[in-house]
This record gives sequence, C-alpha cells and structure tokens, in this order.
Amino acid sequence: MKKKNNEPTYGIEETITPIDGRNKHKLQSLAPYFSDFALNKHRVLVELKYLLALSKHKVIRKFTPSELVLIHRLINTFSRKDYFEIREIEKETNHDMKAVEEYIKEKLKKTSLKDVREMVHFGLTSDDTNNIAYALIIRDSLAKVIFPEIEEILEVVKDSAKRYKKIAMLGRTHGQTAAPTTLGKEYFVYYKRLKLEIEKLRNLEMKAKLTGNVGNLNAHKFVYPKINWLKFSEDFISSFGLTPELITTQILPYDSLIAIFNKLITINNILLGLCKDFWMYIMLGYFKQKVVKKEVGSTALPHKVNPIYFEGAEGGFDVANAFLEMYCRKLPYSRLQRDLSDSTVKRSFGTALSYCLLSYQSVNVALKRVEPHAEKLHQDLDSHWEVLSEAIQNTLRTKGYNDAYEKTKQFFRGKNRNKNEIKIFIETLKLKKSDKKKLLNLSPENYTGYAGELVEKYE
Repeated sequence: MKKKNNEPTYGIEETITPIDGRNKHKLQSLAPYFSDFALNKHRVLVELKYLLALSKHKVIRKFTPSELVLIHRLINTFSRKDYFEIREIEKETNHDMKAVEEYIKEKLKKTSLKDVREMVHFGLTSDDTNNIAYALIIRDSLAKVIFPEIEEILEVVKDSAKRYKKIAMLGRTHGQTAAPTTLGKEYFVYYKRLKLEIEKLRNLEMKAKLTGNVGNLNAHKFVYPKINWLKFSEDFISSFGLTPELITTQILPYDSLIAIFNKLITINNILLGLCKDFWMYIMLGYFKQKVVKKEVGSTALPHKVNPIYFEGAEGGFDVANAFLEMYCRKLPYSRLQRDLSDSTVKRSFGTALSYCLLSYQSVNVALKRVEPHAEKLHQDLDSHWEVLSEAIQNTLRTKGYNDAYEKTKQFFRGKNRNKNEIKIFIETLKLKKSDKKKLLNLSPENYTGYAGELVEKYE
C-alpha cells in the first residue's frame, strides 16, 4: 500500500472483493452513491442544509447572499481533499459523524459564519444526518442506475415477446412434454411480471426523520420552545423529496427501506427464474447462442459456447438476495431506543446493489446473445404429437363419451406418439365427419391457444 498526500493508492489486483477489483469498471455508475466518499459528501449536504433551515426558520440569524453562496459552494465542491480531511479528523474522534461536524466547523472558522459554527449539528444525533443521507443515496441510485438497467431488460424482453409471439414451442410441465405455447408468450410472462414489480418499486415511498436523540426533539424544544419543531422537521425532510416520519426512536424505523429491499428481491427472483428457464431452453436447443470469434468457451472443449451470462447473473442474484434478505431480517429491530449494529449493516448496502447491477448487466448481455432455433423448435414439436391428448380428450368429453379421459389415457399415457398414429386413433373414434376433420387438422404447431393473441392484447 502506497500513500501520496495521505491518500491511499492501490490497484484492482489488491482489492479483496471483485466489486472493487475485476468488476470495478462495470460499477462506476454506483460509485457516486455507495463509496465512503459519497456517504460523507451526502452527510455534508444534510448538515449544511440543516444550517440553512435553521436560518430560514429564524432559529439563527439571516445569512447574507455571500454567505449563502459560501454554504452552497461547500456543498457543491466537496472533493477528495475534503474527504481525506474528514478521515484525518476521524482518526482523533474515532467517530465518523463527529468528524463531519468538526470538518464543517473548521471550514466556517475563518469566514463570516464563524458566529454560527456551534449551531452545526445543533440538537441532532448521528442518525438524523445518516438516515437522510442513506435515503438520498438509495433513492437516487435506484432512479439513475438501477431502474435504467432493469428497464433495458424489460424492453428487450417485450421486443422479443412481440417478435416471437407466433413461433410455436413445446411446453413442458414437471419437466415432461405438455401443451404447446409460443416462444413470444413465454417471454411475455416475464415481461408482465417484471413490469408490475418495477411499477410497485417506483411507487414505494422513501421515509426519513429528524427527531433528535430518542425521537422527541428534546433538546430542540428545551432550548427554543417557541419554535414549532415538528413542522420544522416535516418541512426539512420534505425539502429533500422524502416522506417525513415523526414517530421514531433515535433511529428511523427501517420499514420503508425494507419494503424496497423486499421488492428488489422479488424482481431479482423473477429474473433468476428467467435465467434458469433460458439456460434450459439453450440446453434443449431452442435458442442459438451468438458466437464471438475471440472468446473461449472452455479450456478443455474448444467447440463450446457456454451460457455464462445467464449463469453469472444467477450467481449474482443469489449473492445480492443473501444481503437483501439479511437486511430484511436484521433491520426491523434495534435494541430499545437504538444500538449500533445497524451501522455495520448499512455500510454493505452498496455491495447488495452492486451484485444486483452486475446481474442486471449480465441478463442484458445474455438476452442479446440468443435467438430462436426455428428448426429445432419445429423438430421437437413434430416429435411429440402425444401432447394433443388434451385437445382430443376434451373434444370427446363434449361428444357423448363417458370414458373420454380413460380412452385417451389408455392410448397416450407414457407413449411417444407420431402423426400417423394419431390419425389412425382419430379414425377409430365414433365422431361426426366434421369433428374428425377438425381433429385431423390439428398439429402441435397450431395447437397454441391464445398464446399469440395474449401478447398482442395485453402488451
């Protein structure tokens, strides 16, 4: 580890996790939200906005135009140098939030704002600042990084559903051959599920609080009893576009964050299912994979093109969900008015979102590397005429056969039937000529129900 101007420098080869190592280039869009630099930048933002709010509500004197410019400059120009100044202070305080407070006071010390330095962090506890900072980080990272990546998947899946809505495909239930569907309709199932859950995630509220040491604004009311601190708190939280929560302990209950994590788990599980299904479709030969000339599929078997992006996404979702599920178990409870164990957990939020993002990226690549193998799809359908047993037995039910199910079961169950055998069987049935003709015109390729129409109608 080398240091220059107190700043640690290291290469990706020295990192412990692949997030900051081999995958760092894929996660640059999350760095402005989940790095330690980003957390401290957001803390400085909240603290200085609080100081501005104190002035606006006449708790402290009115700031001059030049002082307002100075405060906004401190917010907008926060740099690596500023970050490392905070870290140096933290070496003495052994308290990250106190280090931020002292950093701001030091910045105001030689300005006309020196008389209000002691009002920095007035009446607050660390979580008043931290919960707002994390709320902004989660909200903005979802809006600017996570949603765009998921919605790209959504568009690819929707486009494929439309393009392949008429391509017949053998269905499989319990791993066995079943009634045919269309490839596009199976894409469409994932599209509709994803679209609904993304909309739900977008509509979840992000709560935050400014309520003091145990949630009662004790110091605020005691020192300035004439100020309506409840309204101040609501107005301050609302100014960030967040939902105010006044009923808290020292910390904001994590319920709104947990709702977001649970929704991400649901989205991830839907995509996890997609990855597994598409992996099996590739195995069955229903998809052809794009061959990239310089890539290698296997060190042992040069012929292979492996579905590595579906597999990589699957593993990434498992890791992401492990973190997200842990948050949902851990964060609902904090001992009495507060314990600090949640602080350690919150610092891993970026890890969970990083594995989500890596997996979304992999799904996007994977989906763009597959296309239907029309010949194989047709071949598989033509090899399994027995899947028409459903159509035949339900027809017999309506034509006076009391043993419709048993008759078709006896002929079909456990047997692979071809076109000619089906024809012979239909000819033996006691049906009108028109009914026989209808059955004889049936094939696995055209027995797809409303599959195509479902895609068109509910797009």
